[in-house]
Amino acid sequence: MFRYFIFIYLFVISFISSATISGIIKNSSNDKSIPNANIYIKEKGEGTVSDPYGYYKIDLPDGSYTISITNIGFKTYSSVINITDGDIELNVNMDPAILEFGEISVKGLFSTRLGYESADVITKNDFESFEKESVTEMLRMLPGVDAQFAHPNGRNTNLSIRGSSDYKPGGYNNRVLILLDGFPIQIPNSGAPDWNSLPLESIQRIELDNSPASAQYGHNSMGGVINLITDHNNEINPTTFKIGGGTFSTLSASLNHRITKGKWKFGFNSKGRSSNGHRDNSDDRLGRLHSYIKYGDMKGRTYRLSHIISISDIGHPGFSSSPSFRRSERTSNYLQGHGFYPIMEGISMSHSVYLNTFQTRYYDGKETPTDKLQGERIYDDIAIGLRSEALITRWERWIFMIGTDTDWSQSIVDVFNPIYKSPNQFSLGSFFQTKYSIGNGWSLGMGYRYDYRLTDPGGNYKKRIYTNNSPKLNLMYLIKGKRALTLSYSEGFRAPSLSELYLQHTSSYGLIQQGNPDVLPERVRAIELSYDHPHSKSWVWSASAYYNQYENMIDFVYTLPVRAVNRTGVNSYGFEYQFDWSRFDIIAINGQYNYLNMEDKEGIPVLYRSKHRGQLSLSIKTELIDFILSNRYWSKQYFDDFLSHDYSIVGNKVIFPINVLPGQIIPEFILSKKLNSFKVSVKISNPLNTSYELIQDYPMPGRSVHGTLTRTL
Repeated sequence: MFRYFIFIYLFVISFISSATISGIIKNSSNDKSIPNANIYIKEKGEGTVSDPYGYYKIDLPDGSYTISITNIGFKTYSSVINITDGDIELNVNMDPAILEFGEISVKGLFSTRLGYESADVITKNDFESFEKESVTEMLRMLPGVDAQFAHPNGRNTNLSIRGSSDYKPGGYNNRVLILLDGFPIQIPNSGAPDWNSLPLESIQRIELDNSPASAQYGHNSMGGVINLITDHNNEINPTTFKIGGGTFSTLSASLNHRITKGKWKFGFNSKGRSSNGHRDNSDDRLGRLHSYIKYGDMKGRTYRLSHIISISDIGHPGFSSSPSFRRSERTSNYLQGHGFYPIMEGISMSHSVYLNTFQTRYYDGKETPTDKLQGERIYDDIAIGLRSEALITRWERWIFMIGTDTDWSQSIVDVFNPIYKSPNQFSLGSFFQTKYSIGNGWSLGMGYRYDYRLTDPGGNYKKRIYTNNSPKLNLMYLIKGKRALTLSYSEGFRAPSLSELYLQHTSSYGLIQQGNPDVLPERVRAIELSYDHPHSKSWVWSASAYYNQYENMIDFVYTLPVRAVNRTGVNSYGFEYQFDWSRFDIIAINGQYNYLNMEDKEGIPVLYRSKHRGQLSLSIKTELIDFILSNRYWSKQYFDDFLSHDYSIVGNKVIFPINVLPGQIIPEFILSKKLNSFKVSVKISNPLNTSYELIQDYPMPGRSVHGTLTRTL
């Protein structure tokens, strides 16, 4: 009875009337969120800080208050607010300020949690405007990012930032770290994420750090970091229902709902999808549910628990000339907990804990010929991790972050060498990052991380230990408070994945693939010069040039059998440019150009890298209809034609001829119209019905039409 009374009391007390001031703090020059800004209520003598994505929330009784928001390198924001009836949403755009030598300034932190000032962003408006159906399609819109896949909703995607992917698409790419709300979501056996489980319908924004980020995130981030940020901070609580359908018998439906009651938030996003695919055995069936509960008080403390479950059944079509009948079904679970709280003025802490599980079954489809039967393959992966960060903003010009993280993962996989029993990995890392405002527009950022990884194959077999020190240095000059010139140096590191160490598998087309317990960890050194120019609110552009030097890149080489080995090294350099221009909220043009040149030190061809890639989009909004025309371009790519019978054998190495996938320009049209609480959209992809491939002998979809109807309640 007493416990029941306590429950009722806590439930009722959470609904007691109190006004909430909340919003998102952004940089007015580039629209990027500002984490750890100090929000102070003068009359109360207390306040809070914005979270890693610029969101803040504070509870106050009725009255008149002076709110002050400060952050290093920005002009102080101050305003009087009157609370009389109900909550207030106060979004703040802070103006950059040049800090003079000797000037006493305010406190704050980095403009992005991913690194320093290098993050690129795609927002939910972009998702909705371009009507993308998968995260992999959205990521291809980011500068410097490329992806090869059999079909957009397929199981494997070869993701690359500035050419950091595998030498060839093989499903073991793990040099780019994918985060969901700051949590790692990679599958332990390969280090790649479950792309089908990523909830595009829940994502509010995508942030990209396209330089090595090992100084903060350690393993798997040597190629960069992509952080998928969900909508748990959204203050608007609509219920939205969306249905869609189109070519290839594609059907989809999603439902989003959020509730805010006092200091508590609850929300869920669900989606179901079914498609027959553009070719035999390229169909997909999936269901996802993302739910969360969050608590935040007026002292700046926030606690969040979220869960994602995804169930998918995917076909693996194989080559056009040698079809595959293999299929896979997977259940993925992500359980994430996060807490953030100030300890005292200028010092705050955050803790994150996660549990990820992946159960995968590969099996033969119903139409599999008898001579193609392979039987079942079972994958059972689990990952557990903990991360803690302390943020110190007590000093006027100098801010400091120190942290540690640890994780343990295990894979029980049929395709590993059977002599190894349940391989597992234990990782431990510690890091610090700091930023010092020198004055007259100059600031210096530094970072350092130490990593330790123990890989245990099980039984009495040799355990392997990998260690590394990863530094990062960043010098930025802010010109007239807006334009930013940044020079950075960083190093990255990646220990071998379990598959690269212990794989033993025969593919559906007869290749025997084998891991190598003796492969060495990979490393990269990178230098970048970037320039951001927010010319005006209607015209923003940026450019960057970079040079990356890779050592010991791991590649599965065509030997007898195919085996994981270290390449001696690869040097790459490139240039990126992007712009965004708009006029009167009616017309907008944005685009990007990416140049990449990669050279292997041994003269080995670097495959599946286009030297030139670009995108250009035109958006027009009228009272009658909204219209978007986008074009994606990429130049030719080289590939090993291992389907050819015209090959040679040197020692135990098979040398296949090098062929070319031609460059392409693929347009896309989107038409949309809002009618009260309804929105209707129609997307026409590849309207010219161009035949093209991203991977050798894997034809991509031709012309397709997809429509959606969204209702907001």
